[in-house]
Amino acid sequence: MLRVHCYLLTGLALMGGSLLAHAQMVPPELSSDEPIEFDAENNRMTARGNAILDNENTRVKADRIIFEQDQSTVQARDTVTLTSGSFRLLTDNADYDYFNRTFYTGDFRLGNDSIYVLGTEAKGDKDLIEVADAKMYVQEPDPFALNLNSKKLTVENQDTVAMEDVVFQIGEVPFFYLPYVEYRVDNGTPVQYTGNIGQQNDLGFYWQNAFAFRFIPELAAGLNLDGYTQRGVLVGPILDYNWTDPDFGTMTGWVDTGYIHDEGSASELGTDVLGRPIEPDRYFIEWRHKQFSLDDNLELTASISWWSDSAVERDFREGLFEDNQQPDNFFEATYKGENWFLNAIARLQPNDFQTVAQRLPEVRFDLVPTEIFDTGLYQRLDVSYATLQENSPTGSFNTLNSNRINGYYGVHYPIAASDWLVITPVAGVMATHYAVTLGNSGSYTRVLGEFGVDVDLNAVGVWDYQNEFWEIDGLRHYLQPTVQYRYVPAAQSGDTLIPPIDRLASFETYLEPLGLANKRNIDDLYEENTIRVGVQNLFQTRDPEYGSRDLFAVDLYQEFRFSTAPAQPARYGQPAEPAEQDYSDTYAIIQFMPAYWVQFSTLLRVNPNKLNLDEITSGVRFTDGEEWTAFFGNNYVTDVVGNDINQFLLDVRYRLDSRNLLGAYWTVDADLGELTEQAYLWETMLGRSWEATFAIIHTSGSTRQNGFRFQVSFSLVRI
Repeated sequence: MLRVHCYLLTGLALMGGSLLAHAQMVPPELSSDEPIEFDAENNRMTARGNAILDNENTRVKADRIIFEQDQSTVQARDTVTLTSGSFRLLTDNADYDYFNRTFYTGDFRLGNDSIYVLGTEAKGDKDLIEVADAKMYVQEPDPFALNLNSKKLTVENQDTVAMEDVVFQIGEVPFFYLPYVEYRVDNGTPVQYTGNIGQQNDLGFYWQNAFAFRFIPELAAGLNLDGYTQRGVLVGPILDYNWTDPDFGTMTGWVDTGYIHDEGSASELGTDVLGRPIEPDRYFIEWRHKQFSLDDNLELTASISWWSDSAVERDFREGLFEDNQQPDNFFEATYKGENWFLNAIARLQPNDFQTVAQRLPEVRFDLVPTEIFDTGLYQRLDVSYATLQENSPTGSFNTLNSNRINGYYGVHYPIAASDWLVITPVAGVMATHYAVTLGNSGSYTRVLGEFGVDVDLNAVGVWDYQNEFWEIDGLRHYLQPTVQYRYVPAAQSGDTLIPPIDRLASFETYLEPLGLANKRNIDDLYEENTIRVGVQNLFQTRDPEYGSRDLFAVDLYQEFRFSTAPAQPARYGQPAEPAEQDYSDTYAIIQFMPAYWVQFSTLLRVNPNKLNLDEITSGVRFTDGEEWTAFFGNNYVTDVVGNDINQFLLDVRYRLDSRNLLGAYWTVDADLGELTEQAYLWETMLGRSWEATFAIIHTSGSTRQNGFRFQVSFSLVRI
């Protein structure tokens, strides 16, 4: 259909060109399906039939638009749509002031992709919208939708919503009141809620709730509030914050807490990881904080996980426990210079069921590898001071204390022998002073030296190989062999005097850093005379949409040790350790991604001294777009202290439609000969605002929470 367009210059010219110049605006454009009428006597233009007025980033659309040029106002009548920026307003009648960019309307609907507002009156401009008697939905309206009723609502700069006298409702049912709410649209909903309703053998019937309200854009505060028929009531405050301040920089973080006087029986409370009975007064405090200041050069980090016992989160906040099974508590500040870092960290031990190498504090300066003038020689410097302490929660050993100054200086000189070979000699010295020694036998200073060499090779091969089924369009092979050698003589010097606080973990499946520069176990060193050999392989092919994609990767590593650490008896809460072997485990890391719908990865660890497979951890995932996915994995470890690990996992998901997904997973412990965990899930949407998961779970062979569990989880959609 032919539309009639008219640029509204006539009236402006009659009022004088100075008015248009003063407005500094592009004149609006009026169009309609029917011819535009011009009333010269009243200086009025009327457009009918799908009438549209475009004015920069604002569009008014209606069945009829009347433009009063003397007053520079627009009257939109019948089926009116006003669009400005990301917001759209629907009403029957609206008035729009062209020069001031303001509007007024009666009953209306207003929204964007984040909020939906109903009201009896709205007025404002693109920077500030005021609404009377507002009802705001976080999603589109439905019988289950969260909505907020307010006497007055304002939207500022299209991103900040402020409300007065706010009543919170689910559908038409009110449940909470706040005198004031302010939040930014890009922060999601003004209310955060997650809940679980279910039944579990050792908890009884339960209802877990976590809800928070955003009082101001930077802060949401609320409560954990749970009820358990067999255990009592759990309650604790929660916070979520995101703050930007000119002086203090950007701060983000959250707090999650809970307290319960546990009314469970002694068998239900059970024992902690040290075998001690758990007391009925139970609590947890979780705090995470990240802050950037001074043009992002200063980074502040805090992590607190303060638990009454080792099982409190496992019993009452399973999601937190799965992400953090070994709680850590520290405060850290790092200042970043041009080629150096200054770091201070305090690591604490608030939990009485852990052995922690406390740092009270440690201050450290690191100069990153930096070229000395233009010589090609690179230097590195690390200096630290630490006050260390380690306590036994069971009293199995006396408290260890240490005041330590440690410094490392190293140099390396890369030599490009060819475009495929780089040889890098390495040398360094570490000096460590201990003001406190074992048995209070005075101070002790240890000086160690190291030297070695790194040899790195790079090769690339290209083949014009084609495979239509696997969508292979050519092959490229990157081959990167590497050889590292380090010699650190007499590193065990002073081992009878040094408090061994920073020592190796009792069980570690990965190779430790080679040489002195990157070692953290500086209180527990032994002579090192080691060659490490590795090779990295990567196969790629052209991707039809972008660059290339990986097909296959194999990395192999092996150490040859000419000096080995001796066997260690059980000490300081750690089990006995066997003597180090002449040959390390052989590591193979394999990844296979022949197509977008299949991915396979595995870690193999073979003991060449005994020709024994110590570990195989693998997984394969099949994916059919967004319709279904299946994952099969295993974890097999034979050299762990205590029982071996031999477990298998199968996890499948199938999407019925955009709102419904079915899932199940099974875990088998081959050593126990049991199906230790099985779960069957249905994830769905309740209306447009709620996500819900219905689950039936059975667990066996665990130290806690065995038997069936039925649970319904639901949460507000966070947009």
